[in-house]
Amino acid sequence: MSSPPRPAATRPDGERRFTREAASALRLAIKEAGGDEVFAVGTLDDRGRVATIEVHARGHQSAVNAPARARAGEVVIHNHPSGDLRPSDPDLALAGRFGDEGVGFIIVNNAVSNERWVVEPAKRRPVPVDEDALREVFELALPRAMGRQHEARGQQLEMALSVARLLNDGGVLMAEAGTGTGKSLAYLIPSILWAQANDSKVVISTYTRTLQGQLMTEDLPMARRAGLSFEAALLKGRGNYLCRRKLQDALNDPFGDLAWLRRLDEFAARAQEGSMQDLGEAVPEEIWERVESDSDHTLRVRCPHYNQCFFYDSRRRAASAHLLIVNHALLLADLSVKAKSDGDGLLPRFGRVIFDEAHHLEDAATSATAGLFSALSVSRAVAPLLQRKGDRPGALERLRERLVQQEPTLDTRTRDAERELATLREAVAPALDTSADAVLDGDPTRRITPAVEGSPRWKVEAEPRLTRLAEQLRRVRGRLESIQEQCANLEIPPEQAQPVLDLRRAVRRLGDLSDQLKLFLEHDEARCRWVERSERRLEVRLRQAPIEVGELLQAILFSVVEGVGLTSATLTVAGRFEHTKARLGLNEDTVVVSFPSPFDYREQAILGLPRDLPHPDAPEWFDRVAEVTVDLLRASGGGAFVLCTSYALLTALGDHVEGEIGDAHPVLIQGRRDRWQLLRRFQESEASILFGADSFWEGVSVRGRALRLVIIPRLPFRVPTEPIAQARYELIAARGQDPFRAYALPEAILKLRQGFGRLVRSKSDVGAVVILDRRVHEMWYGRLFLSSLPDARRIVGPTRAVVAAVAERVGGEGGLAERGAEAQSEGHRSPDDVRKRGS
Repeated sequence: MSSPPRPAATRPDGERRFTREAASALRLAIKEAGGDEVFAVGTLDDRGRVATIEVHARGHQSAVNAPARARAGEVVIHNHPSGDLRPSDPDLALAGRFGDEGVGFIIVNNAVSNERWVVEPAKRRPVPVDEDALREVFELALPRAMGRQHEARGQQLEMALSVARLLNDGGVLMAEAGTGTGKSLAYLIPSILWAQANDSKVVISTYTRTLQGQLMTEDLPMARRAGLSFEAALLKGRGNYLCRRKLQDALNDPFGDLAWLRRLDEFAARAQEGSMQDLGEAVPEEIWERVESDSDHTLRVRCPHYNQCFFYDSRRRAASAHLLIVNHALLLADLSVKAKSDGDGLLPRFGRVIFDEAHHLEDAATSATAGLFSALSVSRAVAPLLQRKGDRPGALERLRERLVQQEPTLDTRTRDAERELATLREAVAPALDTSADAVLDGDPTRRITPAVEGSPRWKVEAEPRLTRLAEQLRRVRGRLESIQEQCANLEIPPEQAQPVLDLRRAVRRLGDLSDQLKLFLEHDEARCRWVERSERRLEVRLRQAPIEVGELLQAILFSVVEGVGLTSATLTVAGRFEHTKARLGLNEDTVVVSFPSPFDYREQAILGLPRDLPHPDAPEWFDRVAEVTVDLLRASGGGAFVLCTSYALLTALGDHVEGEIGDAHPVLIQGRRDRWQLLRRFQESEASILFGADSFWEGVSVRGRALRLVIIPRLPFRVPTEPIAQARYELIAARGQDPFRAYALPEAILKLRQGFGRLVRSKSDVGAVVILDRRVHEMWYGRLFLSSLPDARRIVGPTRAVVAAVAERVGGEGGLAERGAEAQSEGHRSPDDVRKRGS
């Protein structure tokens, strides 16, 4: 006999415990049942709200059978078509039965606007990862799966155990894992075990597509070979996927670029995932925008291609996956949407998050909440509505042709809107140019400071023009929104819906741009605002971004997701996590662990530190560094990365080297080819030399003799004129701290560690890193840079000694690179010692 049901927990009056997404799904199910009774099983989110529903039974009123099965922690939902939510005797009997099993019972009305929780569900306790089972995977299953490739790494198991404890207990974990630790499997395997045990999902977030590719093609297949059975889904932002319906519309458009569209049609016929990254070539932006999937243009289940939709297919795979592989940008967008929309987001519900490449989380969060306003962004927003090249009719004209019979007033209203849109488009660039002239005073970039806001030119020329532009933008958007509302009441077949969908997207985009311009005009001490004029196109852009992201990350991530792991090879400065914790807004409750690299850097690498070069600010510095760079490259025979801190230095140094030794060495310069083409070309020849800037300092792994020398001409301090850097310096100074010590120096140290990490990628790699910046010797902070680097054998002395050491270490036949890791670790050596050893 069932026990009486437990009373539902009291809640504040009016509090809803259905997310909008779940309520909408339940309303649809009731509607499809003709308003009769249905029974559904729901799962709860971390805030105790029904987040997902699955209908188990439909039928006539009072004649439906309750679902036979639901699990503890879930809820059974039953609608009363009458709207009377008082439980009947059969309801109470069911509630008692389910309550005994830890299952909640809810009664709702057909509109799902009112609810009665007859019984609260039992709180599900997470099933912990079994540490013995985890050890067995790493000590037995993985070695069997990897065979000869396996290298015993105690640090990997220790990190896996730390990740398992995070997944089991929640909280925040920061885990620095040196190169070669095997950190990917160290977080993937416990995440798989936890997700399986708890029928939940773990999100694995990366900063780069390179790492996503490694996880999907190398690490996860290895986990499967080790005997783990699981599902993983790689998810991308919606705009990365091709929309079949929009492609067909474009193909039927006589004004379309048929050559490109036919290539995309051939791609769609054979594609598995349908993302633009799978194309293998760059699609012109104006072409991709016509065929990309986006939320404004979706017809959802009304779309004839819904069952073959690339985007929805990716989401269907995600629904059944244990691991969701995403990038930081998509995850942060999902968390932001959920924070604003009562729980509905871009990703399925998940229980835990692991950030790899976590040293980029601050930058990713800054970018995710940054804003941009330009004439180009306005033009792109309104272009689909207006007549385009080749007399191609815009969406407003097509809408007028198709709907004016139903609603005659659309003729005048759409024509008025077209005139206002054209006027707006023509007004933006002059307004921005005038404002930029008033602010920039000949500079390419300038931050909007109180001094700028107080200047006569800002008050007379810039601010009034931008304010009038904001009002014009608001007025045009309002007119379009009114037309959109009018169209919503008309009968529009799916095959004729495209103009209305174009209108919907334009309204949203103009709303976003209006918000961006409004934010730019507001004085907000928490945000940095600046004006910039691009060098090539002379386009003016108004930008704004948060100065700090700690509060944001606390609000949308750390206080919401029960377990968050942060891992990278570079989270510490001089062995301490304090800088990264402070930048991310983390407190003393954060668990921090560090796992050193298993590589023997004393045997595998030398660090060359020439003492006789000019200071980087000296006029002769470039000529001398260019000369030494050529000497080092000759000594190594190529096989080198030259990591620069600016594109100007990269170009000048690359051109000089190419002129000196380009006939004997392929010289590859970033910006002149696609990044992946550069990397592929580099690995084709052991004599190659690659000059790279920001993106080559990290996320690039070249094993073996192909990369045996890394040259770093300057210490990687961030450019102090960057507006966001300036704003951060000022904020830190206002708190009584030294911005250089608290921000600029730690950031540069982390960057240098990343650059050094390009050299040794396996236990058999040998090579040299050479730093050509004398500040590492003569400035007080030089020791902090050096103490943060791996314990490579240092060669400190005149340039000729460093060049000789590089030649001995990696320079062709007879060098240690040819004889394996036979290097002696005698510490610092004199030039004479170097010459004797090389003879």
